[in-house]
Amino acid sequence: MKTRRMRNLLILWSVIVILFGSSFSAAAQPPSGYCPQGLFHLMFVINISWNASQLEEPITPGETREVNLTITYVVTYGLYGRLLLRLLEGKSFPLYLTILNTSKNCTVWITPENMTGFIDSDEVGYQQSSVFIHVNENASGNYSLGWVKIRGTIPDKKGPFNILTLIQGYENDFTLTFIFGP
Repeated sequence: MKTRRMRNLLILWSVIVILFGSSFSAAAQPPSGYCPQGLFHLMFVINISWNASQLEEPITPGETREVNLTITYVVTYGLYGRLLLRLLEGKSFPLYLTILNTSKNCTVWITPENMTGFIDSDEVGYQQSSVFIHVNENASGNYSLGWVKIRGTIPDKKGPFNILTLIQGYENDFTLTFIFGP
């Protein structure tokens, strides 16, 4: 009788552990799209900023305004990533700026669109670019809100023979807003 009771208790305890254990492991799943890179976890991060004072005054129809962009980038790393990052220090990689979308009453272009960055394990990297916003002459006579959506992209940094990804790429979207009118 005692062994039967112990066996039932053991079975009940096993079922409880299996049920609760499987629900906890399902809750701890990483988000979709997350792709760990072993112990190194090297990944680029890019940020674009601009001087808001260049956009304080409304842009009049027919005017072209230059806005200076500062592109900052850094490589983040995991537990042993600093070791690999030291080996990659000084290597170059491409940075791309792309205009995704704009207000219908303006024409926008970026100079330069393609740049080259260099891997530095201890510092944030900087690049300069400019976005030119031209408001069409037939734009509304009222004050209106305009916008430019810019994407900054750094592709994956591949190893020898382009087989293994050493540093995971990154892309981020930024929206620059301005006012145009008379």
